[in-house]
Amino acid sequence: MKSPVLLMLAFASSLPALSGCVTPGSPNIVREPSALRFGAIAENNRPWHPDRIAQIASQSGFTVVPLMSEDASGSVDVIVRLAPSKGRVETYSARTRKPLTAGPASKWSYPALYRDVAVHLATEFSPQTDLYKRILAEKDGGRSAPAGAAAAPVLVQVPAQAFTSDVEVPMFKLAEDETKFAVVVGVENYQTVAKAEHAVRDVRAVKAHLLAAGYPERNIIYLVDQQAGKSALDKYLDAWLPRNTDEKSTVLFYFSGHGAPDTEKGDAYLMPWDADAKFTESTGYPVKRLYAKLNALKARRVLVAMDACFSGSGARSVIGKGLRPLVSKVDDGGGAVGRAGTLTASASDEMTGSDETSGHGLFTYHLLKALNARGGKATLKELFDALSPKVRDAARRDNRDQTPQLLGDGRSAL
Repeated sequence: MKSPVLLMLAFASSLPALSGCVTPGSPNIVREPSALRFGAIAENNRPWHPDRIAQIASQSGFTVVPLMSEDASGSVDVIVRLAPSKGRVETYSARTRKPLTAGPASKWSYPALYRDVAVHLATEFSPQTDLYKRILAEKDGGRSAPAGAAAAPVLVQVPAQAFTSDVEVPMFKLAEDETKFAVVVGVENYQTVAKAEHAVRDVRAVKAHLLAAGYPERNIIYLVDQQAGKSALDKYLDAWLPRNTDEKSTVLFYFSGHGAPDTEKGDAYLMPWDADAKFTESTGYPVKRLYAKLNALKARRVLVAMDACFSGSGARSVIGKGLRPLVSKVDDGGGAVGRAGTLTASASDEMTGSDETSGHGLFTYHLLKALNARGGKATLKELFDALSPKVRDAARRDNRDQTPQLLGDGRSAL
């Protein structure tokens, strides 16, 4: 690395280091005393404004000192690379420069970035974790951790991110229709995979709009985080939908979370809560299998919407550490769509992004905006025509490409 701007996060003598466990959705971080010292690198040699450094300190509990070269990393144990343009926070061993952990960080939304970095460090480097103990053992030459590392935790208030959204509450209400069924899946807080930002907010808003569009509550399968394991997808797609739907039914499948590519074959997978990015083929849910199950239904109409991407990079796509796809383009399953009208957040080789103001996936936000504008009555083609230019324009302002896709029959109505 060529002389990046280095910020050292040095622990104040009167403050314990940020560590511990984080309760998803809670504004609190449990901070436990730590013997480790962290240094943060600003990407692309950009200088950090003192006010931003102060905000990092206030969010994390660290004393933050700007340094002008990586040479000073000899005084820290862990290097933290803040890469908001890539939506990532990465950590490395200061001793060996080898990767330690990686997680999502809000892209260019600084209050959220500071919070995300604090939460990531708290989760990954708690004194209770094996990673913490290993680094400390290396630092101490095998000696045991000091007694202070086991001191009582201190609860630190971290401001919750405030969102301004106009798609939380539907602006229409249609009569209930017992022929409408939906499986709505959102995974934000994965068992082993990095967080998929805003997925829970996505599915909550989507369910609210489906209820307003006439989908009965009893006909909506709503799977969030731990409820959305691979076995749950199997049972509801393999058994529940075939048993409960018939020739009169409309079936919608919605997914918000990570996608992933098979690194050898290039096939696309949805990542359920218990997926492992190192074993995508055996722990992910193949998109082609999804289409096969939906097309096998007797239903009159089948619709799919996916706010995920399959490129192996970006906020809503994952890949095993150190792996890269062996194919130049991922097969997103489009050839297996059949009669299932499908809207996807991006092309298979692109990254998906978020609308940080609303706290939603960019695709989902504009999908719900389009649905509201049409009073809950719209074909996939009408929704696509409305959302696609909005998503593409927002992505270009973020210096990237995101091109929503309409696959299959666009005449199907929600």
